[in-house]
Amino acid sequence: MPDPPQKRPARQMRQITPLLRDAAPLLMLASALFYTNRWLALTDEETSALSAAAQNVTTLFAAARSAAGNARPPIYELLLHLWLRIAGGAFDWLRAPAIVCFVLGLWLLSRVARQLGGEESSSALVWLGTLWPFGFHAGRLAGPYAFAFFLIAAVTWQYFRYTRSRRGSDWIIFCVLSLVLLHTNDFGWAMMVLLGVDYWWRIPESKDPQSDSPESKRSEGKRKTETILATTAVLAIGFTPRWTVFVRELHSHLAWPHSVRFLFLNAVYNLYIFFVSQSVAPWFWRFSIPAAIGVVVLLIVVFAGVRGEARHFLIFSLLLFALMALAGILQAKRLLLVGPWFLLPIAIALGRIEKFPWRITMAVALAMVAAIGWYGALNRRYYAEPRFFEPWSIVAQDAADAVRSGSAVISNDNSFFFYLTYALKPSQPNSSWRFRGALPREVQYPSVWDHKQWEEAGRPMPASVLLVRGSSPPDELIAMNDAGEWLSGRCGDRITRYLARDAAYTWKQRFVPNFSGPAWRIEIRQYFCGQSTAPPPAGSVAPGGSHG
Repeated sequence: MPDPPQKRPARQMRQITPLLRDAAPLLMLASALFYTNRWLALTDEETSALSAAAQNVTTLFAAARSAAGNARPPIYELLLHLWLRIAGGAFDWLRAPAIVCFVLGLWLLSRVARQLGGEESSSALVWLGTLWPFGFHAGRLAGPYAFAFFLIAAVTWQYFRYTRSRRGSDWIIFCVLSLVLLHTNDFGWAMMVLLGVDYWWRIPESKDPQSDSPESKRSEGKRKTETILATTAVLAIGFTPRWTVFVRELHSHLAWPHSVRFLFLNAVYNLYIFFVSQSVAPWFWRFSIPAAIGVVVLLIVVFAGVRGEARHFLIFSLLLFALMALAGILQAKRLLLVGPWFLLPIAIALGRIEKFPWRITMAVALAMVAAIGWYGALNRRYYAEPRFFEPWSIVAQDAADAVRSGSAVISNDNSFFFYLTYALKPSQPNSSWRFRGALPREVQYPSVWDHKQWEEAGRPMPASVLLVRGSSPPDELIAMNDAGEWLSGRCGDRITRYLARDAAYTWKQRFVPNFSGPAWRIEIRQYFCGQSTAPPPAGSVAPGGSHG
C-alpha cells in the first residue's frame, strides 16, 4: 500500500539525512585538500604524469604502445590531458582531478560498507577516510593512483550490486568499470582474480529450502562458472591492446628479490606508512612504537571481529600487499591500490562489532595511530622523506631570474623543470600561455638544458652556468657529476648550496641494497666561466646572473 501524501516528505527526509551526514565530512576533506595544496610540493611522479598528459593524444597512445620498457596505461593520462585543456594548466588546479577521485572513491566505499555493515559502518568509513593521515598526503597527488583508488572503489561497489541483483545490466557495467581499471593500472588483474575467487566462494542469498538440494548446488556452480568464464573472456578481449606490454612487464618482475631482509623491512615500513603516513618516520621511536602497536592491535581485532565478506576483503588486501612486496613494486605511492580493501573491513568492524571491550580497543588503537600521524603532518619535523617539502618553487624562481640575466641552467630533475616552466612561461605563438609540457623536452627555452641536451649541444659554456642536481637514478647522478667536474675544470669561481637533507639517508645506506644516493636531495652549483668561446646554439647569453 503506497504511503499517504503527507508521509512522503518525512520518508524522503529520512532517506536523505544519512546521505547528507556521510557527504558532509567528505566535503570538508575535499576543502581541506584544496586549501592545503601549497603545503606539499609537487612530487617527481606528479610532474612526470602532468608533463606526459600535456602531450597530444597521438603521443599518449604511442607511449601506451611503446616497446621501450616505459609504456603506461593511457586512460588516466587521457583524462588528465582533457583536464589540462579545460583548466588551461592553472597551477592551483593541477591536483583537482586527484582530489575529486579520492573523495568520490571514499563515497562509493561508504555505499559498499552500508550494504555489508549498515549505517554505522557507512559513517565509520567516511570518517576513516576523512581522518586518514596517509589519505591526506596521497589522496591529492596528481599521479594515476588516486584515480585507480576511485576505480577500485567503483568496481567493488558494482561487484556487490551485481551479486545482489544478478541482472545482466549490472554485469555489463561491472565489466566496463573493470576494463577501465585494467587500462589504468595493470595490477588490477590481481584484483580481478581475487574477485573471481570471492564470487566462487559466495553463498547464494536465498530463503528457498530447495536451494540446498544437490540439483540446486550444481545449477549454482554451473552459473558461477559461466559468469566467471564470460567475464574473463570480455576482460581478456578488451585488454588486447596491452597484452604484449603487460606480459613484458610481468616477466620483468618474476624474479626472486636480491635481499630477503630488505623485502621484509620494506613491507613492514610500507604497512606502517599506510596507516601513519610519511609524516612520522619509523626511526622516531617515541612515536613509531606506539603507532606500530596500534596498527597491530587494530588488524588483530578487525580480523577476529569480522566474518564473511568483510574478512574476505581483509585477507585479499593483505594478499595484494604481499604480492606487491614480492614483485618489488611496493612503494608508498602505490599504497592507494590496496587502500579500498583495507578500509572496507575496518569500517565494517567498527559498525558491526558489538562487544564493548573490542570496540573500545579499536577506537583507542585508531585514535592513537591517527593522532601520531596528524601530529607529524602538522609539526613537519618528523617526516620520513622531504619530497613533500623540497623547495623547488623557490629554486625554480631563482633559476628563472638567473636565466633572464643571461645564465644557463643544466639539471636532471623533473620537478625542478616543471616549476621552472611555470616560472619562465616559454612563449607560445598565436595564443596566451598555457601548460603544454615541461622544460626542456616538451617545450624549450634558450640556455635551459637537461644533461643529455647539454652534451648533445657540444657542452656550451656561457659566462654563468647554474647546475641543479635533484634526486634521480644512479646513472643520471653520474652524468650530472661528470658535467660538474667538466665545468669545475674550465670555470673559475663556484658557489655550492645543499638543500633538503634526506632524513632516511643513514637508514638507506644500512638496509637498501646497492644504495648510492646523495645525502642531500638538492645540490645547486653556480659556475662563473667568463666569456664563452663557443656561444650555445639555443640563444645568445650575457655574463652575470644570480644563483638559486
